[in-house]
Amino acid sequence: MSASSKARRGPETSPQDDGLDAVRNTLRTQVSEILRVNLTQLSAIPQHLVYDHILDTPDLLHECFQVFRNQPDLFRKVVLRKDKRPATEGDEELWCGRTLDHVVALVVRASAKRYFREAMPAPTPPPVVVEAPSLLHKTAIKLGIKKPAHRAPYVTPQGPGDKLYNMFRDNLRFEWQVPLIPSYSALTPSIVRVLGPRILKLREATQIDILAAEGLGPDGRLPLLLEDARRLRAVDGSIDSNALMEAFTKQGLNAIFPDLDDVALRKAVSQIAVMENKAVDMIFPALEYALKPVTVFLFTAYAKLDIKGFRQAFGPHCALWAVQKLAKHLETQRPWPRSMPGMKSASIAAMAYAIDLDSGMPASAPVRQAPQAVTGVPSNAAVPSMASAAPPLPPSLKKAPAAKSNADLERASRRAKPLASAGAR
Repeated sequence: MSASSKARRGPETSPQDDGLDAVRNTLRTQVSEILRVNLTQLSAIPQHLVYDHILDTPDLLHECFQVFRNQPDLFRKVVLRKDKRPATEGDEELWCGRTLDHVVALVVRASAKRYFREAMPAPTPPPVVVEAPSLLHKTAIKLGIKKPAHRAPYVTPQGPGDKLYNMFRDNLRFEWQVPLIPSYSALTPSIVRVLGPRILKLREATQIDILAAEGLGPDGRLPLLLEDARRLRAVDGSIDSNALMEAFTKQGLNAIFPDLDDVALRKAVSQIAVMENKAVDMIFPALEYALKPVTVFLFTAYAKLDIKGFRQAFGPHCALWAVQKLAKHLETQRPWPRSMPGMKSASIAAMAYAIDLDSGMPASAPVRQAPQAVTGVPSNAAVPSMASAAPPLPPSLKKAPAAKSNADLERASRRAKPLASAGAR
């Protein structure tokens, strides 16, 4: 695309809207000059070509947005409200009658439209074949018997870039989308149409690349790696073994679980799939439903506890209070490590807080030894345990013994005296 054609090309806005024309003129002149002075990449570009050069290069446009956000004082005389004061919020109305958010959306759409057209150009129109009229036809025209044929102007059909832009237009609104424009160009119009506003949830180029490579499911669902851990659950709330196997494979978890070959992996998936649903309800939210941390935790638990220990800790008859203790501890460990080896180590440390890693039983404090047997006591059941018996009262709170009455003393004096021994008689 030549520089002269870019200079002649108008903005991707409605030509009859005076407010948009004012925005375009300001962007081409004042804003472009500010950016050319403050960005080294634009210093060698002629001033009248700066605007087009920026819109044709999404990476450069992203840097311009960074300058605008990080150095607002440079634009304080240009980005003004109707009261001539600098605009600070995106929803504030500017002097041109548009909001700052609207202007940002216009720039993002203009850049995306140009990039899509450049990446997916329209087909070359066929050459126009004009048949010369015959002599008889020319004579009839001169005599007024026939009128000259008026051919409708040739309309170039929309190319793939235009079709993609038309599907995308309403969801091209934010400056963080500018670095994603090259990745957006790999999507098909049908994917963009089915997703609609859901496309705004994908904010990384790698996510867009996965969507472009795998497409949508037959029911319009996103690829597994673009959803959270809720995708791992079946309708009945249990773990979906097929989804769990797919998550293990596509996330490359074999790098940190090299011992899980095909046979061992199927065995592990079958055991994880029969986890207690209530345990799943506690663990998934504790890990914020993040797919990779949840998947790493599940396979780490199985690999560390083995089959018997995993069933004891998370199976249908697990101790839910211990799982709850584990879930609360996981919540305190946020943010979770980003690397898979770090996730694995953190999972083992968190499990050890609530679960005995050797047996899968709940981890508890050391049990105190039972008291020594007392001579003359028939059984330990007759002796109250130290845990249940009330502690002895301090001397200050003990009750003084009641004084004996005169009647008691009189009865005691009347008691029979002991008999004399035989020797005394």
